[in-house]
Amino acid sequence: MKKTVAILLLLVLCLAAFGGQAENVKRVYRAGEKEDFAEGEPTFQLHVCPLLGADCMILQCGGFTMLCDMGKANDYPVIKEQLEALGVERIDLAYNTHPHDDHLGCMIQILQDYPVDLFMTVFPVDYTGPDVIQVKTVKALQEAGVPVLIVHDGYTFPFGGAKMEVICQTKYENPNPMSAMLRVKYGDCSALLCADLIASVQLYVAQTHDLKADLFKFPHHGLNSVYREFLENIDPEYCFFTHSYYNTPEAREQLEQYGIPHDFATWGPIHLETNGQYWLVDQELNEGGQRMAVKTGRIAE
Repeated sequence: MKKTVAILLLLVLCLAAFGGQAENVKRVYRAGEKEDFAEGEPTFQLHVCPLLGADCMILQCGGFTMLCDMGKANDYPVIKEQLEALGVERIDLAYNTHPHDDHLGCMIQILQDYPVDLFMTVFPVDYTGPDVIQVKTVKALQEAGVPVLIVHDGYTFPFGGAKMEVICQTKYENPNPMSAMLRVKYGDCSALLCADLIASVQLYVAQTHDLKADLFKFPHHGLNSVYREFLENIDPEYCFFTHSYYNTPEAREQLEQYGIPHDFATWGPIHLETNGQYWLVDQELNEGGQRMAVKTGRIAE
């Protein structure tokens, strides 16, 4: 009897240890820390354009290309350079988190150079307000024959081999708290693109949604820190900013307290790629670009 109890106790301890390890599986690596993906291996790729205080990310999976936001109007040369470098000739989906001019500014210029199959938003086509360019953008989309799809919180759709989920709260008047976050799931890996979600909504979504993600885009360009519950719900291994090191002191300090490595788009294009088992993070530093080591403040070599 004692022997049976001892065996059962040992089994329970082993299962507990295994479960703890499973919960803490590392999924995000710097390029060079883990083997590169095999040639031809299916992957999901996220390319962060090197913009200052504006969002434009290029997502690619299964032969499809998607834009998550479109930067400011004067960012177009940078965005076009990134699209050309990736060999993009067509935009399958243009996803807009909210119609502020620093997230939608290049859409009309993109229409002039690239076929676009679908535009997706959570905002009405006639939505107006300060710095909002929804109406004129929708008009240009309609003139170009691009369908406009209005979606809602909880809307999911496939993208290549990835599953995409829209997370938003639309009870506010200001576009920032109504921003439509995008949660990406590819295999066992995930990412959360947080748009400009500000503090007044972060606590709500943290209490009502599963935000868990291996990595995330810091909301609202990192201009402020985020609610602790929001960050702990995400529980990320890595973060990136669509802004600069010097404009994000509170956010940087918060991530350093949690020991979360992070990069800034102003240093150069950030490339994140996953095979569904782990992510590889790489950044092509601009001339004079710098990567700060987490916690120490020193310049990383």
